[in-house]
Amino acid sequence: MESYKRNLRRHRLRNLGITAGLAAAAVLCVLGIRFSLENRTFQTYEVVRSFDRSDTVTTQYTEFLDYAVKYSKDGVSCVDEENRLVWSQTYNLQNPIVEVCQGSMAVADKDGSEVMIFDRTGLQGQIQTLLPIRQISLSGQGVLAVLLEDGDICRVNLYSKDGTQLVESKFELQETGFPVRISLSADATKLAVSFLQVQDGAISSCLAFYNFDSVGENYEDHLVASRIIQGTVVPGVHYLDDTHCVFVGAGELLFYEGSQIPEQGTEVALEREVCSIFYSDNYVGLVLEGEEQEYALQVYTAQGRLQFETEFDQSYDALKFSGSNILIYNDFDCTILNHSGTIIFTGTFDESISNLYTLSGNNRYMVMHGARTDQIRLK
Repeated sequence: MESYKRNLRRHRLRNLGITAGLAAAAVLCVLGIRFSLENRTFQTYEVVRSFDRSDTVTTQYTEFLDYAVKYSKDGVSCVDEENRLVWSQTYNLQNPIVEVCQGSMAVADKDGSEVMIFDRTGLQGQIQTLLPIRQISLSGQGVLAVLLEDGDICRVNLYSKDGTQLVESKFELQETGFPVRISLSADATKLAVSFLQVQDGAISSCLAFYNFDSVGENYEDHLVASRIIQGTVVPGVHYLDDTHCVFVGAGELLFYEGSQIPEQGTEVALEREVCSIFYSDNYVGLVLEGEEQEYALQVYTAQGRLQFETEFDQSYDALKFSGSNILIYNDFDCTILNHSGTIIFTGTFDESISNLYTLSGNNRYMVMHGARTDQIRLK
């Protein structure tokens, strides 16, 4: 009986070892295939479909969800990857600017007085201001923050997506300084502001957070956190999601995190000049002066961890996150990287590029030329 039990235990342990080994081999195989697919490189492309398009030379483009948005002084339209019209809206804006956050989009007339808010179904609300619009910042629910200029006062008003005013606040420039940039959190509860202050010929920056939720009601003017940085300008601020915010200064990145009262986390020193800044919901991208090549690209997570750094020589008109890729392109040249920093494609198109964005699945992309839109697949 004892011999039988020992043999049974050995048999069970052997079966367990075989099962664990097979499972580990399967996991390694899946990870290997995934790594191979994610880091696969391509030499050329094929045009899968083409659509004729008639846009004016002043038409601009942006990505919105799985759609392409075209906008100009006369109106805005949204099309899917098959170039089918999803919705359109006419208007008369002299200097249209666009802000996108998750499932919401706003078009405003910079230095004018009109804003329109959209979702995937089309127009949701319109706002008419009494003062010139300087900046806008949008939340995922369609709540909009609008920075307005009023002489020696700057105002920030919050509106719901149907155009109803929710919050009205003002900044006395002699007290707070000039608001350089504003950014609303994706859940619309917090507003980050970078102020430029000048006193006795010396400059400083004030980084401020305002909370419009119940927590902010316990603080004067809803100001829940602030910091003064002497001798520098902080021209960039951006909320990545509900809780993560980054300030971009001349020589540093400051990452903040907090659902109610943001606290400073990682601080990254920047020893080279910043050429460009771009964002997604999860990452911050910087283009700096390169050391061996003309440009250096750094990508950070929302917590301030360096995801990767690489260098490139290609001049660019646009650089952005798109799907799981980073797209760098100018009139004719294009470079595509994945989020690990691997260059998966470089190429030159025969016609100038108006816009480029990633489509879902099988390395597909939408390339918008002057009078035509091509769906392409890398190969």
